[in-house]
Amino acid sequence: MFEITYNDADALERYEEEKRAYPGAKYDFTFEKRFLVYHADMLHQIIYYAIDMKTGLSSEVMRRKSGSPVKKAEYASVLMDRLMDSIKYVGDRRTYLSEGVASLHMIDNIFRVILPHYGFAVREEQIELAKTMFKGFVGKAVSICEAEVGTGKTMAYLVAALVARDYKKRKYNVFSPITISTSSIELQKMIVEKEIPRLSKILVESNAIAKPLTVTLRKGKEHYFCKRRFYDFYDKIKLYPEKYSRLVEAFDACRFADRAFDLDTVKMRESVKSSICVQGCSRCRYEDECFYRRMTERNRFGQFDFQVTNHQLFLTSARMRYEEQHPLLIDSDLVIIDEAHKLHDAALDAMGDQLAENEIKRYVSAVGHLNSNPKKIELYKAILTGLLSNSEKLFGSAKQKAGYDDTDTGRSQMIELNPEDVTLIETLIADIRHIERMRKEEPRHLKNRAGLLIKKLSSFKNQSGNNIWIETDENRLHSICSASKNIGRVLREYVWETSSSFVLTSGTMSDGVDFSFFEKENGIHQIAKMFRQTSMTASPFDYKNHTRLYMPKGIPLPENNSPEYIAAISDEIVKIVKATNGHAAILFTSYKVLEAVYRQTKDRLAQYELIRMTRSNKSAIADFKKSKNGVLFASGSMWEGVDCIGDCLSSVIIPRLPFPMRSATMESKKEECNGLGEFVNTICVPEMLIKLRQGLGRLIRCETDTGLISILDTRATTGKYADKVGNVLAKYTKAETLDEVEAFFREVKSPAYFEV
Repeated sequence: MFEITYNDADALERYEEEKRAYPGAKYDFTFEKRFLVYHADMLHQIIYYAIDMKTGLSSEVMRRKSGSPVKKAEYASVLMDRLMDSIKYVGDRRTYLSEGVASLHMIDNIFRVILPHYGFAVREEQIELAKTMFKGFVGKAVSICEAEVGTGKTMAYLVAALVARDYKKRKYNVFSPITISTSSIELQKMIVEKEIPRLSKILVESNAIAKPLTVTLRKGKEHYFCKRRFYDFYDKIKLYPEKYSRLVEAFDACRFADRAFDLDTVKMRESVKSSICVQGCSRCRYEDECFYRRMTERNRFGQFDFQVTNHQLFLTSARMRYEEQHPLLIDSDLVIIDEAHKLHDAALDAMGDQLAENEIKRYVSAVGHLNSNPKKIELYKAILTGLLSNSEKLFGSAKQKAGYDDTDTGRSQMIELNPEDVTLIETLIADIRHIERMRKEEPRHLKNRAGLLIKKLSSFKNQSGNNIWIETDENRLHSICSASKNIGRVLREYVWETSSSFVLTSGTMSDGVDFSFFEKENGIHQIAKMFRQTSMTASPFDYKNHTRLYMPKGIPLPENNSPEYIAAISDEIVKIVKATNGHAAILFTSYKVLEAVYRQTKDRLAQYELIRMTRSNKSAIADFKKSKNGVLFASGSMWEGVDCIGDCLSSVIIPRLPFPMRSATMESKKEECNGLGEFVNTICVPEMLIKLRQGLGRLIRCETDTGLISILDTRATTGKYADKVGNVLAKYTKAETLDEVEAFFREVKSPAYFEV
């Protein structure tokens, strides 16, 4: 371990007496309890030396002008690199290694010497993770680096990427921004506003880098203000003062048209934002004063150290590059994909197509008054009417084919379009093309919208290569969706088979044993083994002493339609909630079961603040975090990516193992397997284990957190896959009874925890 100490001033005096150190030697520090570093004034300059106390040999480290000694605060930044270079002359064999290993020394220097000066703890698992990522950046195509909570993966990949870029710049004379792609807006903001600025400040002050790091946040155009669309919208709503007068006044009062840019910073209804965001930029009359246009130009030609984006935009840019269009992002040699467990779902959206049921209606509204030939106005209107009618017929047919969606994801079952549906699609395509030929040329951006509609409709005809399904959002708006049946192959062609190096990281990519499922889902398994690597970094938190695992016996096998099953898990949930005094999140995989259990328990848990998550209740998690002893009936997003640090969440209850529900993609995967057994073992069980790990991960989010995990599904101990579930649960200490649970909580919680 590299460390600096200050305990060998007496040893330097002996070396000076023995004439093995220069006269007037002044002690600085000792490196690794072996190399004594001192300086002496000689011939109008200060010379620094390192003495190997093991061999007695000495070598010069560096020289400074007389009167300008290295300050103690600068030891790490100014002396360390030169010390590492000089000690190779006195027997330290590590520095006889390659240039790549010199970069590994830089990683050691940052984590062991520089960061501790700013209050960071030295974490061995973080350093090894950063080194693994670095090796992947400089020698692999794809590195899968699973890093559980508390390992410091964000700082690890920032340092690894910076050192790797420096290595590539010195070796190959190439420079490009480091790309970071994440799933959540919250993580993007944290990286851009906190993590990179903090690391930049530290490295600049330590003289490890010459100038501050630069970063740009790349988001989709729908996040940005469009002046042309704003004025179109503004003129329309002014015609209805009884309905929109307050909105018009608000726009006028804040001079919205002159000041707006990033719509994410504005509190406003999504329906309004969608009416004034950037949509098309062809020949816009405001292009000379457009903030969005300036930003895209700056991002395209500017030099940044980092570009941070979301999976959707990253994959869309990759798709455009593959299709030989101008990509949205600057090309990058080093790509970090954080929250990589969400990449596959993002690819279904970005690499597929989605047509909302109101899209054709909006297109008709936009082109309704643009007929270019007055003599053909009746024909023009008839075609528009036909477009609306056929769109309604297509969606009506698709809805009838879709079953009830009881999952927490919002995806419904796969549908198969019949010949009549295909005929409707072909008619819609022909009518859109007809309208484009008949309408006025301006505004030109509508041509792009028409082309996109045709592209989406055409993809639905390819049922041999694509899955087709229906989705319903929180506003009950239906969309017909399509994506390749082999999205892994698409990812391999569009993303992995490029010249970039990728580090994929997340807390949950493996099933607890290996990455086979994750690699296959994302097309990584088809990359040659010599060009990919995997690593697992376990959480440093003390699960043995900070958690308990409770798995009650006697509960019926899960059956969502069974009153006996609903009653049994409801009774057990009431007992557990009372044993932990609330502070609980119950993670369901079915909204139907969530509702049923809520109805059966709400009266018995009236002393607690009960919060029920629904598809449309976006504040449920925030409300739970504010509660004193709340109980959250949750599904969907609560399974992953949510931090409830402290006593707020001290109990995670999982009524049913989170096997994947029936969906379009699952039906397709089932068809590809040789029988039900293969489908269960290679698809269902690994996916369940990954999601189970995500749910369990909600409990302990920092080193002082304590709490209870409860699994109410008896298959966790008796099913064919019980050993695999047991492997995931192995780090938790078992509690056989709720009396043991209550005793544990009295031991680890303060008296204030039980007061509410």
